[in-house]
Amino acid sequence: MQVLKKENMQKIIGGGVSMSGAIISAIKGYINTVFAIGQAVGGAIRRISSGNLCKY
Repeated sequence: MQVLKKENMQKIIGGGVSMSGAIISAIKGYINTVFAIGQAVGGAIRRISSGNLCKY
C-alpha cells in the first residue's frame, strides 16, 4: 500500500459527495407518499366537517 502525502490528498476531487439516481428516486418516492397521505387525510377531514359522507 502506498502512503499519500498531504499535498497529493488535496488534489483528489470527487468521491462520496455525489448523489446517485437511486437515492434521488427514493427521496422523490418518499415525498410523493407523504404528499398523498396528506391529501387523503385532508380530504377526509373536509368531508367529515361538511357532513358529506357515504351512507355505507
